[in-house]
Amino acid sequence: VLTPWRDDVAAIMTLFFGGDETGGAIASLLFGDESPSGKLPLMFPATQADAIWPSMEANIQYTEGIFTSYRSPTFKAAFPFGHGLSYTSFAYSNLHKLNGSNCSLDDQARCIQLTVTNMGSRPGVEVVQAYLQFPANLDMPEKMLRGFHKTQLLQPGEKETCVLHFSPRDLSVYVVGQGRVPQTSGMRVHVGSSSADIRGVVSL
Repeated sequence: VLTPWRDDVAAIMTLFFGGDETGGAIASLLFGDESPSGKLPLMFPATQADAIWPSMEANIQYTEGIFTSYRSPTFKAAFPFGHGLSYTSFAYSNLHKLNGSNCSLDDQARCIQLTVTNMGSRPGVEVVQAYLQFPANLDMPEKMLRGFHKTQLLQPGEKETCVLHFSPRDLSVYVVGQGRVPQTSGMRVHVGSSSADIRGVVSL
């Protein structure tokens, strides 16, 4: 987990539980037949101090609450949540909020739209990630993953318009004694290629 050897290698590949075709998938990536497009479903800590470690105590208090991984204001990442390399690169542009019928049939939902362009010389797939920032008066992390969009295979120079929808549940916070409380104002969406690689911010 700590990967103390990470600075001694050019890159790290992990397929987690890849299944029966893991060998073929690794070969396709190593020989360049396919471009990697996966994203980390967790944060790799930079040091031992940047992780929550097991305890031998009989009773453990989870005082960190939801402030773990990329949601922690103090943890530093060697590889951030949502990180992933590719043999090409992508540009994000034209990020804006959608209104009315262009968004959803649910008038309580919110939507954003952006354009993703393959800027490299190789085909590739990008996973756009949307992190919601709630009003400052709420005891919430600065960013909470609330949506993502995986593009089609984009050829060099090709663009795709991406729309991300946020349901009333996505726009709510949990309050003890009240359950989920929807928020109607003061929210912003951080859009990027990982939790640490934010390409744009838009208000909802």
